[in-house]
Amino acid sequence: MEQLLSKEDIKEILSNNRENPVFKYYGVRLMSTDKHSFKEVIAISDKHNLILIKGNEDTGNEHIRERHNFWSTKKYIVPDENGGLRFQNQSRFPMGVAPIDYLKIADEIYSIENLIENNSHPMAEKFDLYIGEHLFEKPKKEKVKLLLYKGTKIVHSLFLARDSYNQKRAKKFPFARGKVKFKTKKGIEETFIPYYDVTTKLRYGISIEKYPSDDMEHIYLLIFNPKDYSGHNFIKLLERKLTYFQTKKHEEVTYQFNDLSEVERYIMDIDYGIENGYLKFGEQ
Repeated sequence: MEQLLSKEDIKEILSNNRENPVFKYYGVRLMSTDKHSFKEVIAISDKHNLILIKGNEDTGNEHIRERHNFWSTKKYIVPDENGGLRFQNQSRFPMGVAPIDYLKIADEIYSIENLIENNSHPMAEKFDLYIGEHLFEKPKKEKVKLLLYKGTKIVHSLFLARDSYNQKRAKKFPFARGKVKFKTKKGIEETFIPYYDVTTKLRYGISIEKYPSDDMEHIYLLIFNPKDYSGHNFIKLLERKLTYFQTKKHEEVTYQFNDLSEVERYIMDIDYGIENGYLKFGEQ
């Protein structure tokens, strides 16, 4: 169940927090920590006095950061039209937009001209919706949606109307990329990029084995047993010159967010063959 602000929470934020120093200054004035309540006010916008609370996964700063920050790796799974499950494609801000920028963008969107009077959303009774434009990258502006708690300036959410800046992936790709992992086995360094299905089971992986003495790396596709996920088959995709990175963090970010749609399309072909009986687990 979603943990949104109640009427009592809203009243507390607007009335009982007036002595909070955050209300006396604009911009980010409080770095939230685990000890703070989700109702804690962390910033007030410079122009329109919009209020940003710490929030949680359902509302406020944490909600925006987890769902719409480019660098977030959190996945959202929702019911599909056939009674199954699917990954929900949340629109992401460009990679250069940090949480500190949220209120600056919200300030630009907030105006009476941008208020949607006849909002048809099922939760329209809880929120005021504003839709405006913001220039992230020249020359084109993007539509941005701002949701405030009804009749207040407390920010519920802020997000792009389109997924223009989302991570590139194969069209209709049914798996989600997990966190990149590093390990060493038998003296060989391995970078592993996992792919999970909507039940959070590990289904595929890209393994990059590094051989510095030969200045080479071998790249494999790992196919995990769809029946019990207990073992895996592998297909060697290619050998290439060793790719060098400044740090492990640079390598992690590269493989976590770069376009791997070519391999993902290949995974879809393999998965289609397994699902339809053209390929059996253990075959290469």
